Amino acid sequence: MALRIGILFNDDSGHARGETNDALAVTAVLDEVRAVELACRSSGFDSVQIPATRDIGKLVAALEKARPDVVFNLAEALGGESQLEAGVAFLLDLLGVVYTGSPPLTLAAALDKPLAKALLHQRSVPTPRSWVLDRGDEPLEALPAVCIVKPAREDASHGISLDSVVRSPEAARARARYLIEKYGQPALIEEFVEGREFNVSLLGDGRSTQVLALTEIDFSGFPAGKPRLVTYAAKWQPDSPEYQGSPSIAAREVSPAVADRIRAAALAAYTALGVRDYGRIDIRLAADDTPLVLDVNPNPDLSPDAGLARAAARSGISYDRLIASIVYSARARCDHASAA
Repeated sequence: MALRIGILFNDDSGHARGETNDALAVTAVLDEVRAVELACRSSGFDSVQIPATRDIGKLVAALEKARPDVVFNLAEALGGESQLEAGVAFLLDLLGVVYTGSPPLTLAAALDKPLAKALLHQRSVPTPRSWVLDRGDEPLEALPAVCIVKPAREDASHGISLDSVVRSPEAARARARYLIEKYGQPALIEEFVEGREFNVSLLGDGRSTQVLALTEIDFSGFPAGKPRLVTYAAKWQPDSPEYQGSPSIAAREVSPAVADRIRAAALAAYTALGVRDYGRIDIRLAADDTPLVLDVNPNPDLSPDAGLARAAARSGISYDRLIASIVYSARARCDHASAA
């Protein structure tokens, strides 16, 4: 009998706070849902879509009606609140539902960038130096010459633009105050690392984890004179110069030693935060080629043209096989727990 897959996603019209164009990343999940559903059907699975809103009773009823063998968890928020992403996984755990991707504590920790950095430091995984501002007027000591200012608890590059890169404490505070007011959360100031940027995709859940082909951001066509940065526009606005000037390509001209260090840092970060089934680690190289982890991304975008699917293709894994492998990984975890 075919596995029945419930494809769960956040049915939101926009982001709860922030800028107007933040809705682009939220509504893009529908393209991901369609692609995952087609891949599931190509692998012989039955599938049913399960939209999630903040009406928890309605969601529980939909799950009970669908009776899935595995839920493919594509929910990145609830009611436009990205900080409620972990709540979906908590609910699935409470209901005893088998689901793909990372557990709630991992999702919550990865979204809270200062917490994620602390967990990485405990495992000796290097990250850029950083400061957290809750109000925007806190003292800033020994600030590097160039910094980047981000919302402390967002993903998908929300709140990151070319204006995020600043060159003075005054500019850092001004940008921090803007983000604190706009996004209703602390601001994270990090040393801006000028080196090459790599995206490292991984599959597995700790018992066996595969590092896929290294991917690099090609900034050679980026707007002249602008800081080389994967902004929100670079991810979600195809007509923008930033999007067109920062394609994701197969990593090239990387020495074996440096490539090994990149893979080791990515695997250490993946393990430190307890990512499972699939994830992406964003890394930049310091001047001495030390890999510095910028972000740990559990449950990253699985659209066919997104970074993880491209890395899988470069590793000889088709899209249909990628989606099936994630389903089987979740199913095997359930079987393993039952056997124990």
